[in-house]
Amino acid sequence: MKALHGCRMGPIVAIAAVCALAGCGNQGGPANGAGTKEKETAAKPPEPVKLTMYNHFNNISDERLQQFIIEPLKQKLPHVTLEVVKHDKGSTIDELVAAKSFTDFYYGSNVGFPTYMNLQLQQDMSDVIKSRGLDLNRFDATYLDAIKSFGEKGEVYGVPFSANMGVLIYNKAIFDKFAVPYPKDGMTWDEVIDLGKRLTRTDGGVNYIGFDPGRVADVASGLSLPYADAKTVKALIDNDSWRNIFGMFKVAYEIPGYVNQGKYDYGANGFFKDKNVAMLPAWALQVVNNRAELAKMEWDMVSLPNFKENLGRGRSVDIHLLALSNVGKNREAAVEVLKVITSDEVQKLMSEYGTPSVLRSDDIKKVYGSKLPEFQGKNVQAPFKTKPGLPAITKYDGIVGTYVEAARKDIAAGGTDVNTIVRKVQDQANQKLAEQQK
Repeated sequence: MKALHGCRMGPIVAIAAVCALAGCGNQGGPANGAGTKEKETAAKPPEPVKLTMYNHFNNISDERLQQFIIEPLKQKLPHVTLEVVKHDKGSTIDELVAAKSFTDFYYGSNVGFPTYMNLQLQQDMSDVIKSRGLDLNRFDATYLDAIKSFGEKGEVYGVPFSANMGVLIYNKAIFDKFAVPYPKDGMTWDEVIDLGKRLTRTDGGVNYIGFDPGRVADVASGLSLPYADAKTVKALIDNDSWRNIFGMFKVAYEIPGYVNQGKYDYGANGFFKDKNVAMLPAWALQVVNNRAELAKMEWDMVSLPNFKENLGRGRSVDIHLLALSNVGKNREAAVEVLKVITSDEVQKLMSEYGTPSVLRSDDIKKVYGSKLPEFQGKNVQAPFKTKPGLPAITKYDGIVGTYVEAARKDIAAGGTDVNTIVRKVQDQANQKLAEQQK
């Protein structure tokens, strides 16, 4: 692999490179120092290998990078040096490509993968995965299908590393204060809204919000709805499914006391910091990342709600993956890295610390959150009680999604019916898409 010349790099994290001779040279050596030259050669450590990984939008934190990639590689592949290039000014994908210094690996989400493919950095890894013995049958088929959906002929452009799943998190103290029963697994959005209505009130100068539905995109994710048609480059919002979603938000926002002086978006801050939101749909990793605040609360979680006809389906597949770029030079060593970090041992460790595994193993799912003190006594299997759907991702989703989210303001303001809102989003998105094609 070429050195990363010609660009200003973001912060780089390095794995210790070379195994100490004292630690490696005695393995399998002949007794009393005797033996042939062949045996001495076999006892030598592997040649040092340098690999580089791009951390797209810094999708993996330094903490998880250290715990789930760096330390396992130090133990299993001490001859490998892995340098991690963070997404930063001077080290964006475009800048690295322009400087002809993109990395061996791409680390990012399936949602962000089209950005990578638009620059034609992907390569089919099927042959080297097979030759190096990386067993894809160990992975949850839904996560593999999400990656294969980017190919036209079943190409495998990457390997899943970690998953994220939706849950409904709730503040027990607010329920207890107003003597309202806690939510339960398997609820519909209508049931959650009705429950939240009983909690939305002002008491002691505090505006309590029973249920904030969050982002429109996250609710739509529970139906795996497409945003745009990649062939016609048109928005796909003007239909009954999207009308149902916007209608759900309208019902939630119209609860007396929900909209306060124009404020309708309470979100994570309302739940974790202000502690005036009783129920919030959240990502499992969002829950883990807010452990410090949760330690001060009485809380729990249940499975992610959905519309009645879609119960049991969670949010669309949201995974982090590693993809070998087509400028990488050491494909075999790269796949050996993938074998280590997707091993049962590492995936179990991730699960124990609250990162959902991408493997099929029920045993690994059962230990989810077991090493997090804040998760003790909680409904820790809630994320796995729904199955993720497979989204149809296009490079136009971000454009359409901007107008989808902006519609919440119109809904909160009141006075506009759902059909009008849907048509407005469709028209605005189509106009912007048409401008992009000129």
